[in-house]
Amino acid sequence: MIRENTLAPANLWAKPFVAEVAEIINLLKEYGYDSATLARLTGLQEKKISDWMSRYKREPENISEIPYPCWCFLTALAGRPNIQNNGQPIEVDARKVMRAFKPTAFKNKTTFEMPSEKEFRRIIGENTFTGITIESLCDTFQWKPMQLATSLEKGSLPFLNWCLILMLCGFNIQKMLLNQHEGEIELNKSGN
Repeated sequence: MIRENTLAPANLWAKPFVAEVAEIINLLKEYGYDSATLARLTGLQEKKISDWMSRYKREPENISEIPYPCWCFLTALAGRPNIQNNGQPIEVDARKVMRAFKPTAFKNKTTFEMPSEKEFRRIIGENTFTGITIESLCDTFQWKPMQLATSLEKGSLPFLNWCLILMLCGFNIQKMLLNQHEGEIELNKSGN
């Protein structure tokens, strides 16, 4: 079972055990998303996925080295989105967000095209209709402000980070990325 304190905003977050990371990866595997498929669809590195849950059978309570944004991403894929905001997206008009980008910005990693700096500026920055700023994103996901600003300018934002921004705006990244199955993948709630 996944402890509730691992499903919390960054300032309250407890790093998950390797067994908790493995629980999510194994759940996704049950739906046909093994590590190789996950890597192809999400841009995560297969080796990193293995590292985050290494030796989970022998040492299940070792603390995983998974970064907070990656944990947010995996939990969203397993049916628990927006843990960084107590399960709630920000209030924003999703249709406006969709109109700000080409349709290829809402695809899995295999068919995705990175938005341009101009497109990013439509939703991220001072006085945008979303209210999302570089500073707020960095506070939310523990990103480095200068690195984020540079990647937005160059159109080189990591795919995972882009997915987290969409999730924050209320998009279901599970449906966007893992569309090869019927229904929804749902992580059981726990309770330690």
